[in-house]
This record gives sequence, structure tokens and C-alpha cells, in this order.
Amino acid sequence: MKRKNITYTILGILFLGVLSFALLLSYKHEPVVAQTQCPPHMAPSSVECLDYLRDQLAIIQKQQGNIQNQLKSVEYQKLSLEEKIEYTNNLIVQTESAVKQLQIEIAATDIEIGILQKNIKEKEDGISILKQEIQVLSGMVNERITESYKYSFVNQFELLLDFKNISNILRKIKYLEMTRMQDKKSLEEYTAKTSELVIEESQLSATKSELEGKREEVEKERVELGEKKLSLDAQKKERETLLAQARVKEAQLLATYQQNLKKAQELDQAIIAYIGKYGAQAANKGYVTAGTWIGRMGNTGWSSGAHLHFSMRGSHSGNPCYGTIPVLSGYLVEGGPSWITGFDGWRWPYVHPGSWRLPIAGPTVVMSQNYHQGYAIDLISYKTNRSVNYGAPIYAVMEGTLYKSVDGHGGEYAYIRHPNGWTSCYLHLQK
Repeated sequence: MKRKNITYTILGILFLGVLSFALLLSYKHEPVVAQTQCPPHMAPSSVECLDYLRDQLAIIQKQQGNIQNQLKSVEYQKLSLEEKIEYTNNLIVQTESAVKQLQIEIAATDIEIGILQKNIKEKEDGISILKQEIQVLSGMVNERITESYKYSFVNQFELLLDFKNISNILRKIKYLEMTRMQDKKSLEEYTAKTSELVIEESQLSATKSELEGKREEVEKERVELGEKKLSLDAQKKERETLLAQARVKEAQLLATYQQNLKKAQELDQAIIAYIGKYGAQAANKGYVTAGTWIGRMGNTGWSSGAHLHFSMRGSHSGNPCYGTIPVLSGYLVEGGPSWITGFDGWRWPYVHPGSWRLPIAGPTVVMSQNYHQGYAIDLISYKTNRSVNYGAPIYAVMEGTLYKSVDGHGGEYAYIRHPNGWTSCYLHLQK
């Protein structure tokens, strides 16, 4: 009997997936404690204080990026586990259905075997009765043959001398000849029937053995399916346990993320307050270091809303805002989709620091447009209440010489020529 078996190879692959997820859950994330105020030894009006606040914000932003990556992994694993649980449930249902079908086949086979046993018993009884009849008939035939043999030695002369008995003797001889022919025919018929019944009995016995073998095979398969169902039940329970652990892990990560958002908002407000009070200290030209405040997110020039057009060019010549360096290849990191969906259906992703700090401050930074004008991207800073963070500080991502200008559409922008020959651009700044 051939059936579709449950492959242990697939289950083994699923087990490896569960094992890798268990390793992910075993990782314990330690929250980073960031300070939302400058230390007492720093003057509140000093650039050192501003740099400190930016450093603390960068720490939180980096941690938020790590948390988002972990949340993406947990979400993926949750979906994977849910799919595997559903797949296992389907296998369990299929296995239970197969077991029920096998039980029906076993019952049907038992009925066939019972009918065959009854037929065999009837044939055996018939053969036994037939043998008895043949034995009785053989005795009668032997007596007739003996009588016929006795009269076969009476010659014609003796018959003529016994006028009184001749008629009787002739009748007996004629009768014996007729009965001998009939007995011979009957013996032949009974012998043929006996042989036929013996053959039929042998065939029934072979069929019975075949059915019993079939029943044993079906019963063995039923036991194997039962064992597989137990294994599937155990794997389902294990995955449900891991899914519950994933939900707990997700809740912990989300709680930490919300705490960091609150701290990032406080830092962002502190930075904005600093800029509002000591704005004259913003760099306008000359040498700057990585992280120097060079302006604010605005909406000047050809722009449909406040945002930062950011790019990196691999030379000091040409349009500084036409990017030739893919900034999302590790310098900055594209995260998961945010709550915002553009008019074209694209979910704006979060952006996190990479080897560079983010060029724009804010508790939340999303990318409203991916690569355009070469490898330029558009970034928007949002507050924790998901409102646009107008005037968010803009920072230099690398050291170099700062220049500011206005493009042909009235867009305020800054660009920095870096020592390695690259040029970074920051367009649509506030005036």
C-alpha cells in the first residue's frame, strides 16, 4: 500500500529554524542609559554641551536602530512560527484523516477475512460430506461389481438348462450392466467435483493469507502514523512556547523603544532650545568636524514640505547635491517601514546611523524619498507625537571645509568638501 508519507527532512529543517530562533530569544538586550542634560562641569552655553547632547542623542538613535532590527527579526520569527504552527496543524489533520481511513480499511479487511473464513468452512464441510457420500457409493458399487463378476461366469449352456431362473438371471445381468455404467459416471462426477473443491479451498486459503498480510501492513502503517502524530503534537507545543516567548521579547523591546523615544524627545528639545538661545554659534563656513551643527531642516527652494535633501559626491567638482556615493550602503542604515505611507503606496522607512551619524536630529528620522539625483535621499525629522520636527538641527557627517549657497530655485544649502576628495550636500535649509 502506497501513501504520501510525512517527510522527516522537512521537519528537521523546521527544527533548525526553531533552534535558531531560540538562540535569538536567548540574547538579552541591555538598555543604554543616556543623559538628557549636560554634566554640571559643562557650561550650558558651550559648544561642548551641545556636542554632549548630540552624542547622547546619537547613542539613543543607534540603540533605536538596533532595537528596530531586533523587532524586525522577532516579527519575522513570529510570522515564521505562526506559519509553521499552521503547517503542523495541517499535517496533524492529514495524519488523523489517514489514521481514520486506515481504521476503515482494517475493518473492511477484517470483514473480508471473516467472509472468506466462513466460505472456507462451508467448502470444507461440503468436501467432508462429499467424501462420506463417495465412500458409501464406493461400497455399493463394489457390491454391484462383485455381483456382476459372479454372473459373468455363467455360460450359455447353463442358462439353457435352468429354464426356471433364466429370465431372472438375464434381468439381473442387464440391471448390473446399467448400474455399473451409472456408478462409473457418478464416481467420475464426484471425483471431478472433489478435485474442484480442493482447488477452490486452496485458492480461498491463499486469499485469506493475502488479506491477513494486508491487514498487518495497514495496522503497521496506522501505528507509524500515530507515532508521527505524537511527534507533530510535540513540535507544535514547542513552537507555541517559542511564539509566546517571542511575544514577551517583542513587548520588552517595544517598552525599551518607547522609553528611548521619550529620552530622545527630551534631548531633541534640549538641542533645539540650545540652538534657539545660542544660534549664533552655528557654523556658517570654514573648517568643521563631524557632528558640527551647520543649519536647520527647512522648506526653501523647490520643495513640497520641510525635509533635508542629503547626498555624498565622490569629488569636489560638479553639482555638490548630485550624489555618486550610495549613502545607504552602511554609512547610514535603512530600517523597517514607518507609520507613513506615501501617495504611491510606499511605506517610508526609518533611517538609523551607520558609520556616520545621522545628518539630521530628531527622535525619529524617516526617508521620504530614496535614491534620486544619483544617490541623494530625502530625510524628515519627526517628534515623538509624529508631528514634523520643523527646524531640526542639521549636522556635518564628516570633517571638512563648509560652504553655504543658494540654488537657482531659492533653496538654501550647505556643502562640505572633505579631505578624502568627497563632497556632502545639505539642501532646503532654513534661511
